[in-house]
Amino acid sequence: MKQTVFAGVDVGGTFVKIGLVTKEGKILNQTQIPTQAERPAAEMLKRTAQTIRELVGQQGDCELEGTGIGTAGSVNVEKGILYEAPNMQKWKNQPFGEMLSGELDVPVVVDNDANVAAWGEYAYGAGQGTKYMLLVTLGTGVGGGLVLDGRPYRGAVDAGGEFGHTLIDYNGWMCSCGCKGCVEAYVGTKGILRQVQEGLQANPDSILSKMDPDKIMPVDVSHAADQGDKLALHVLKQTGIYLGYGLANAVNLLNIQRVVVGGGVAKAGDRILKPALETMKANSLRVLAEAADLVPAKLGNSAGLVGAAWLAAFESGKL
Repeated sequence: MKQTVFAGVDVGGTFVKIGLVTKEGKILNQTQIPTQAERPAAEMLKRTAQTIRELVGQQGDCELEGTGIGTAGSVNVEKGILYEAPNMQKWKNQPFGEMLSGELDVPVVVDNDANVAAWGEYAYGAGQGTKYMLLVTLGTGVGGGLVLDGRPYRGAVDAGGEFGHTLIDYNGWMCSCGCKGCVEAYVGTKGILRQVQEGLQANPDSILSKMDPDKIMPVDVSHAADQGDKLALHVLKQTGIYLGYGLANAVNLLNIQRVVVGGGVAKAGDRILKPALETMKANSLRVLAEAADLVPAKLGNSAGLVGAAWLAAFESGKL
C-alpha cells in the first residue's frame, strides 16, 4: 500500500522550498529552487511541479494527495490567488492554486507564509496540545498567524493575524505601514537599531559604539549581549517589554493559550522572551494570564514547508 504524502511549498523572494511531508509531519525529502521572481509566475510553478514529481519519484512507493503553498504577500485563500507581494513585484493577481493544480492534478491550497508557519508550529511544533495559539515571527518585520478553536483563523479578507501592526503607543514611533506605535516599529529590525542609536550617546564604552552605525544588525546586538555589554542587554530587554505589551493585547482579546515566538531576532532567546513573558502576564487580566504561556518556536526554517503540507492535508479532510 502506497504511503500518503503531501507537498509543502514555501515561496520566498529568493528561493522556493519544496518538500514531501507525511500526515504525521515528517519531512521525507526536500530541496529548493531559485524563485526567479523577475520571470512569469507560471514558470516558477512549472518548475515547482517538476520538482515535486522528482521528489515523489525519488521517494518511491508514495502517493501525492495534495499540495499546500505558503507565500509572502496578500492571498485570496478561497480562490488560491496571490494578489501581490512586496518582494515579487511582477506577480500580481496570480492564480497559484489553479496553475499548480493543473500541473500536478491534485488539490492545491494557497495561504500567506506567516499563516502556514503558524499551522506548522500548531500541528507539529511548539503549539502542539493547544487550541488557541498565536505565532509571532521576529525579523525585519513582525509577522503573525493565529489558530483559534483548533482551526486556522484568517479573518474576513484572509488578512487576519497581523500582530506586528497592532498598536502599543498611538503617538509612538512611525511604522513602515504608515501608522504610529505599531509593535513592529519597536520590535522589528528598525526598532531595535533605533534603540541602539538612541542609547549610544549615553553608553560610549559599548561594544556597539565601535561598529559602523549603518552596518549594525540585531545579531550584533545579541553578540554584544553575550559579552555582557550593558547597552545591548538593555536593548534586548526593552525589546522584550515592547513585545510583551503587544502580546498582552492579544491575550486579553483572544484568550490565547500559547504564544510561539520564532524568527531570526528570537534567537536572542530569554533576553527577549523572559521580559516579554513577564510583561505579557503583568498586563493581561489575571484569569487570562494564568491560561497563557510563551515558548520559542521549534520548527525553524521548516515551519512554512511543513505548515503548507499540513494545510493541504487539513483542507482535503485527510487528517
